[in-house]
Amino acid sequence: MYRQIFGYIPSNAIPAMVSVAMIYAYTRLLSPAAFGSYSFVFSAVLVLQTSLFYALPIAVMRFFPGASLAGRRDGLLKEAYVVFYGMCLAMIVISVCAGLAVDLPEQYRVATWLAVPMLLFRSLVALNQAVNRSGNLMRRFNIIECLHAVLGFGLGLAAMQILGPGPEAIILGLLIAAVVCSLVDVPLLASPFRGTSGALDKAELMRLVEYAWPLVAVAATSMFLQNSDRFLLGSLAGAGVLGIFAVAYNLVERPTTLICSSISTATFPLVVQVLEQKGREAARIQAGRNGIALLAVTLPACAGLALTADYVAASLVGPAFREGVAALLPIMSLTALARGLRAHFIDHAFHLSGRPLLMLWTYLPATVVNIALNIYVVPRYGMFGAAWTALFCQAATVVGGWFLGTSLFPVWLPMAQVARCVLAVVPMAIALTWIRFPLNWSGLFASILLGGVAYLISAFILDVGEVRTIAKRTLCRRFVPKVPALTD
Repeated sequence: MYRQIFGYIPSNAIPAMVSVAMIYAYTRLLSPAAFGSYSFVFSAVLVLQTSLFYALPIAVMRFFPGASLAGRRDGLLKEAYVVFYGMCLAMIVISVCAGLAVDLPEQYRVATWLAVPMLLFRSLVALNQAVNRSGNLMRRFNIIECLHAVLGFGLGLAAMQILGPGPEAIILGLLIAAVVCSLVDVPLLASPFRGTSGALDKAELMRLVEYAWPLVAVAATSMFLQNSDRFLLGSLAGAGVLGIFAVAYNLVERPTTLICSSISTATFPLVVQVLEQKGREAARIQAGRNGIALLAVTLPACAGLALTADYVAASLVGPAFREGVAALLPIMSLTALARGLRAHFIDHAFHLSGRPLLMLWTYLPATVVNIALNIYVVPRYGMFGAAWTALFCQAATVVGGWFLGTSLFPVWLPMAQVARCVLAVVPMAIALTWIRFPLNWSGLFASILLGGVAYLISAFILDVGEVRTIAKRTLCRRFVPKVPALTD
């Protein structure tokens, strides 16, 4: 498991650095209102992409190990891409009809039309990458993820020089990057059209669809829970307030999502393989180990971001955004921790039990409460009311999801390891609270170094995630000679 996690570090680190560079550049090139307009359009794309296309990659990863063992890997790919192309066609028809029926505001018009193909090609990249993950093509996965991030940022900056500093330039750069990265996997795109590939099994196709459609409902609800506050802020408080809120959100969400995704990239396919090959009992133990690995990385990352909020805002964010971003980051870091644990660990219990639709019992009430509360608090408390509401609702999904999910698939979770993860963060928190640095780049790097070293030392001493035990075993295997067995 740890070999897989470390192997996918490039696909986590490079996009995270690019996302930071995007914030640094865009908050200096764009006004809060312009950034808010981009965030409004991009949030709509994320909601649609996750709602419509998130389920299919998850279904592919769920069935890929079994299909490989049964010798019908090509058949699964043909079925998956047939479903994907059908959904794309439906999306294009709906978009054209909506565009003819709705007169979009001028500031959103060009960006929205560019966002439709961007949505489709980003979804295609995600499906290709799910196949690469399931096939343990680590190097290919890393290259495509890094190329996607770097190209999207670089082409967005180039487009600004031509189109000017507006949301359409950023969207155009992301669109071209998605087209390039999707075409890297041309053999996968051609899966439904190759006569030599596996036969299209209608029964298996329906099995794939039956597994995926409940995830569509769950993903749509989850994304509305995650993004409805931004739509309400843009409508009720204005694009300028949304711009500041979106910058703080992106500074937290993108790095933490990439960290969580890098863990689940290795752990979810692994637990599915264990379930297929060794059975339910072995899978529930592996799922618990996956959760500890996720907590051991995500908890210090979110805590560190909250404790260094003023350094981050002073160094990475333009002057017009800094004060609001510094105040929002600690709240949003806690929200990101709850969201990451729910989406990348607790929700796996629903997937492994084969009953993902039951996630709606926690996501749907939280979404309704989130929208209702935001309608009340946004006009009165602005972006801070939206931030605290998001934290409350995400925490509620963690509690509800854990009790419901473990009743379906009883994940084994070692509470002693959970306690060690929490205790290991305490020295980092004390150090970053007592020792202060200048609010500039040197202070940011110094605080990151101080917090990282403090956590790593305490995590090693407390044996968080059994890292000390694993290190001892590795050293013993490498340096302690084997004693030959005695014979008569």
